[in-house]
Amino acid sequence: MANKIKLGGIIFLPLALILGILGLGSPVYFATVSERSLSDVGLNTKTVDEEMVRQLRQNNIGPAEMLLPLASVSKRQDFADAIESKQKAHPELSISGGGSIFDMLTFNEYFGGLDKYNLGKGRFQAFFVYNRATSRGDLWDRLRDKSSNDNVQALLRSIPVDGRPGFFWNKLINEPLVFAFPGVKVAKLTDYPYFSGRKVLLSVGLRGPEVFEGNVTEAQVRDLCLSEARAALAEFTGDAEWFDVRKEGKETNIRSVEGNFSLPSSLNFGDLADRSVMLKLGRTKDGGYAVIIGGIVNSEGKMESHGRWLPYPILVPMMVGTAMSIEKDYYSSDTAFEIGRLSQKALQGDHSSKERIRSFYWSAHQIARKMNLIQMAELTQSCPDLQGIFDLAALIRMMNRPLSASIGKVKEASREVGFLPMDKREERRNQLLEMIEEKKVIQAKFEHDLQIVYTSTLLSGNPSGILKFVRNYPVYQKDGDEDAVERALDDLKLAMSHGKGALDHLLLRNKPIHQSGLAVRLAEPLFPFFGGGLLTNLSHKHRDLSITLKIILLVASFFCFLLFISKTLPKPGYQRSSSHYALRWTRRFCASALFALLGVLALEPTLLQTPRGQVSVAGFDFALANLLAYANEESMADQNLTIVTAIIAGVFLLIQIVIFMICMSRVSQIKNEELKSGLKLGLLDNEENLFDLGLYIGLGGTVLSLILLLILDVKQDALIGAYTSTLFGILFVAALKIVIIRPYRNHLLIKQAEEKGA
Repeated sequence: MANKIKLGGIIFLPLALILGILGLGSPVYFATVSERSLSDVGLNTKTVDEEMVRQLRQNNIGPAEMLLPLASVSKRQDFADAIESKQKAHPELSISGGGSIFDMLTFNEYFGGLDKYNLGKGRFQAFFVYNRATSRGDLWDRLRDKSSNDNVQALLRSIPVDGRPGFFWNKLINEPLVFAFPGVKVAKLTDYPYFSGRKVLLSVGLRGPEVFEGNVTEAQVRDLCLSEARAALAEFTGDAEWFDVRKEGKETNIRSVEGNFSLPSSLNFGDLADRSVMLKLGRTKDGGYAVIIGGIVNSEGKMESHGRWLPYPILVPMMVGTAMSIEKDYYSSDTAFEIGRLSQKALQGDHSSKERIRSFYWSAHQIARKMNLIQMAELTQSCPDLQGIFDLAALIRMMNRPLSASIGKVKEASREVGFLPMDKREERRNQLLEMIEEKKVIQAKFEHDLQIVYTSTLLSGNPSGILKFVRNYPVYQKDGDEDAVERALDDLKLAMSHGKGALDHLLLRNKPIHQSGLAVRLAEPLFPFFGGGLLTNLSHKHRDLSITLKIILLVASFFCFLLFISKTLPKPGYQRSSSHYALRWTRRFCASALFALLGVLALEPTLLQTPRGQVSVAGFDFALANLLAYANEESMADQNLTIVTAIIAGVFLLIQIVIFMICMSRVSQIKNEELKSGLKLGLLDNEENLFDLGLYIGLGGTVLSLILLLILDVKQDALIGAYTSTLFGILFVAALKIVIIRPYRNHLLIKQAEEKGA
């Protein structure tokens, strides 16, 4: 009979293995995306190679050069040869980036190529093309006279022909009539595009040279003047000096005006005094000190925050080049319409439109400085709206920061060399050469990252999703942002290798790609043999169902494994009875659920890591007692509970449930023993350590959590673990001993007395 039981138990082992392989190999995860799912969803969708063929057939050499490093290895050399042959046949393609015959005619006729200086420097970026076209004047005139595109005409009308839109600022705050006397000043702006109906509200705090005669610092005088300026604005009652600031060609004329003028009654001067920024501070010509605060107020009495425009020599080429790009359909129709609408509304004085179009030119300039004409054209065509342009520029800025910092260091070091003594110059030159080599490495890395962003944008047409993916990529340690950006770009590159569908799915899920561990790698080859294709299909079509099935498979695998152990291992000689049937199955199910949870955490260890923004960066170098005191000082209610804290609490809860069910099973076994009451009481006493196991585990979990608090620097999650571990241990042990064991012990004591009496 025993051999039959053992033989029957062996059947559960292969079943456990099959279920385990399906559970481990199922390509769905809580916090990551499986590469197997990406491969499945990317099947038969557009690939980088197909996009490369499309660009080459359209003669777009510039975009093809961007795509080349991400093409498949087997076809990369063929693509490189095709690019080289086109460049040899038409050398001008290296400058323009390619395009149709009409693009080439536009490039040669409107732009005349590039000026000799930038041509000699090899600077083929789109901005230098725009600048050349603007300096010649042909493009601007032709677009204005011949274009029938309303968006183009609206943009051209918005081009400031006499200097930067806000060029009145410097002259106004440096005007002696303005800062010669303290108090509130109001300047009415006249004939300034983008500033229709605006007034500049200023408050001047002034002290004469005598203020420095005592033992006083310049910082103290500055604070004194600032307080005076804020007080004058907060207590303003309407008596101000008025000025007329008028645009006359390229000049700004300022004159004092007399008369009864009024400001909007809705102005809250107390609030304005607090919100106004310092526009100027410093010594005056007579040795005194002045501080000017204020800002621009609209006709409704609200202070507006106006951003900085591109420098005028850069702004005009960017505006003219953008008009040409709209005319040539280098922007999507929605983007072109929004640019035209914003240009028109900005000229009418709409503040939000003016700020948005101003930001657009900054973004477009950042893109135009990094790629040639057709490269930029293909990229901007892939942006569905204006926000896509903003997000694309944000990605480029993010990747360009290390390169900008390196270039700045090289320039600064180059300037310093000329001022050093001759005996120290050689050493500094060597350091400069090292910095230059380092800059080359950083530049190569930037170009590689730019190629990934460029290709993923062309393939997905979703630059906003790409920016969101990179920004939201989890960071688990202080100063880990740069590493996270690199890993995010690597994931984008990997997804693109499986096709457009895979890239779209990754951006939709907005989660990192799963890094398979040893167990998953061992299960993956066997996964298809047990019908894993269905689970792969469900993983991206019905994710919630797929996750549910994965958990069920893992729990069932461990459950079968526990059945295998219980039915094959020999029963101990001292065990003469079994616990209740329901208790045995409940115990196995709880243990299986615990092992499944631990298995999920082993598959995705990042579930136990708190992402950036929730990680504490403070050091914990003091005693354990002080740690707990410190934690109590900060209200835990003020901190958001994360999924990590929920998982930690869940693990400790499951552990206590499993221990509780084991203890219940042992009590049930003793109940089923055909023994006298006194012996059963002795057996209960012998199990006292087992019954206290929950408390031991709870205290051990608390100690472990506090150790992690010191080592891993995760205060909130570790403290939650420490509290819940002890709490659950106390609650479950108390419930076991008071609710289960104590009544049963009373029953045995009474029965023992009856047996003695008999």
